[in-house]
Amino acid sequence: MKSIRPVSIAVLLLGAATAVAGSPGSAERELVAADTARMEAMVAGDVARLERALGDDLTYGHSGGQVQGKRELIGELQSGVRRYRALTSVDTAARAYGCAGVVTGTSTIDADYRGQSLSFTLRYTATYARQHGAWVLVAYQSVKLPDGPPAPVAPPR
Repeated sequence: MKSIRPVSIAVLLLGAATAVAGSPGSAERELVAADTARMEAMVAGDVARLERALGDDLTYGHSGGQVQGKRELIGELQSGVRRYRALTSVDTAARAYGCAGVVTGTSTIDADYRGQSLSFTLRYTATYARQHGAWVLVAYQSVKLPDGPPAPVAPPR
């Protein structure tokens, strides 16, 4: 019986990894799509979609400094304490690192929080993990930008 050499195994594994990953950049496109879908679900107040889009161990850092978990964030959206009228992102970039990925961008927010109307622009970093075949948000952090047009974002090196 002929044995398989280590080089042959490496080639087989590389081929399998390429087949799973799809075309170059597919993970990055999936990450941007997951981030867009998350924002759409937040605006719609779609709890079922948010349940799937957010990791159970989510750490969500709002631009005002408040940090919430998945249950707290969804609870505020369900109760109407927090309501997003519009979330619009620009300068979105995604990077995939195997089963983890990072999306960065600039968002314009139009929301109500505790009865107060808010409109502002922020920069954000959203960290995703691949769980059960889908990208889920596991960490989010944002910073509010000063009034005026946002400064251009430098591309990652």
